[in-house]
Amino acid sequence: MGSISSFFLTAGAHLSKILCGFLLVKLIAYYLGAEGLGALGHFMSLVAIVTMLAGGGIVNGIIKYVAEYRCIPRKMLSFISASLIYSAIFSILFFIVGITFSEYIASLVFGNSDYYWIIIILSIAQFGFAFTNVVTGVANGLRDTKTFAIIQIVGGAIGLPVIFLLIKNYTLYGAALSVIAIYFSYSIPALLIFYRSVFFRPLLNFKVSSIDLKKLSFFSLMLLTSSITFPVVEVLVRQLLIEKSGYFSAGIWQGSIKLSSAYLGFFSTFLAYYFMPGVSAVKDKKIILKMVLQFILVVAAIFIFGASVLFFYRDFFIGALLSSDFNELSNYIGYQLIGDFFKITSYVIGFVCVAKAATKIYIFAEVFQSLLFYALAVYMTTHFMIMQGVFLGYMFTYIIYFIVIFSGFLYWTQKSK
Repeated sequence: MGSISSFFLTAGAHLSKILCGFLLVKLIAYYLGAEGLGALGHFMSLVAIVTMLAGGGIVNGIIKYVAEYRCIPRKMLSFISASLIYSAIFSILFFIVGITFSEYIASLVFGNSDYYWIIIILSIAQFGFAFTNVVTGVANGLRDTKTFAIIQIVGGAIGLPVIFLLIKNYTLYGAALSVIAIYFSYSIPALLIFYRSVFFRPLLNFKVSSIDLKKLSFFSLMLLTSSITFPVVEVLVRQLLIEKSGYFSAGIWQGSIKLSSAYLGFFSTFLAYYFMPGVSAVKDKKIILKMVLQFILVVAAIFIFGASVLFFYRDFFIGALLSSDFNELSNYIGYQLIGDFFKITSYVIGFVCVAKAATKIYIFAEVFQSLLFYALAVYMTTHFMIMQGVFLGYMFTYIIYFIVIFSGFLYWTQKSK
């Protein structure tokens, strides 16, 4: 398949996922308003964490090593087999923890332990999340854009009518279940594709390699850090808004997060598919530097174009994608877009850490940006209006973060091997 058709398939697949995410937020905003979205904010963060960590959070590891082993079929099959076993073990552990602490978790995210049954459903659904992560990881590692696109588009088509009925008929309960349902829907086409693939029967005959399990554990550690640090800080900042300004302000902040995560997710998929497999095989630091600069320019150009359209027509997009309850976001979206610009350019360097399995550097970067954002958010909210302070904190966090991580990257490229 040509690179142009591959790009459009990848773009179409992720645009489908963005559309599903927007429609989910739109339906919640329409039927429950900004306060309802604010009340669901903690749970949406929890589901996002579980989705990333499901199966051990090894999707980037699968992409990296499948891309490296694609010309060594036996080694690749052995690695995929290890990934499935690794993913299953983590899913079982997640399930046990979710069932055991369901009431406590419900109290934390909903403020009411009566919602424990939703946590139990999430604990069951994460088996599907984990399986989808493995299948899409293999597809991306093989650069099989068709399979990836089918999973995203068909999964979204299955999930949309379900979430509409849930939110319309069961309000807050339905909205919580719909957040789970939209992610779980991708596991249905993923399962069918896996069952009909050339991998299904051969994988059953491979023994699990301890070396492969160890490799995967490094990626678990990296994504565990990502899944805990910034989402937890988002929860803390949201709680700060709730305490100082109420659920409405928390809902505005949640709306901005969902807007950001949609288009940032597009860039993450683009980098994981096109950038990471290529840079993982390169040893020469000068070539890596050249690749990073090229991709930063490409990502920056695409983002600036899209962000300009979003900013100048922000009133239209906020009303269309969320609802009129979120009009106040128009005052702060400029700060958000500037922060996102520096965040997405930093992603390019971050994927070098993933491609090289540089676990310590990756963990330091994740912890640094999260602590910096929380500190700046707290500081700014004491010197500006509450909402403005949070958005300013976000913007300055990623300006500083980009300067630090880019400086560190340049230093690394100049060091001898």
